[in-house]
Amino acid sequence: MIQEKICKGVGITSGYGCGKMVNVCNRKYGLGKMCCYPSWLLESENGKIKMQKAILKASKPKFDKVKAKENTTDWNKKLQSKINEIVRLIDKDQPCLAKGIHAKQMHAGHVFSRGSNPMLRFNLHNIHRQSAQSNHFQNEDGLFREGIVKEYGYTYFNFISELRKIKDLKITTDEYIEYYRNASRICLYLKKENKIYDIYMRFHLRNSINLSLGIYSYSNCTFNW
Repeated sequence: MIQEKICKGVGITSGYGCGKMVNVCNRKYGLGKMCCYPSWLLESENGKIKMQKAILKASKPKFDKVKAKENTTDWNKKLQSKINEIVRLIDKDQPCLAKGIHAKQMHAGHVFSRGSNPMLRFNLHNIHRQSAQSNHFQNEDGLFREGIVKEYGYTYFNFISELRKIKDLKITTDEYIEYYRNASRICLYLKKENKIYDIYMRFHLRNSINLSLGIYSYSNCTFNW
């Protein structure tokens, strides 16, 4: 027999809850995981703090001592690869923004290309899911941007466009290593969570992870929707 309890916050979630009966296995801090818990994470101060702490607390991967042999270019590629992985985890199981299909292989597409806008290459707001096939054809850049507007709105697209005013990134090798470690830790956390996020949580994760990485200033990290 399935046991149910009322969706009512306890402890740090006190004051939240819709009062509906939910399966006891689908509750966290007294809130239903499928109803009120995501809203608590997004809207409450305690929820935002918990999300931030969870990302930072995730286990650090093991690293060998870094030697001078690895140059800045190597770390640039490593960091980009890890951030692209983060994007795919945030946008997990969502359709390609350009084609609207669920592709077997999904890439992390840049709204504004890395070649023309290298200062945006690591900003999560400039990177979203795009099928591998679509990402290989530059003539679908327009479709990709149309997909951004369709799903997130013109205000968000304009926010991304304004990010092109960011000055060129000047990152030292030591900074690259630190950013890569942070990105790896965050990636580990998202893999462990293994969740499919709704549009609100995808915004929240892009904001909070941008801040946690520490590559950009606050105003260039966060979008309030």
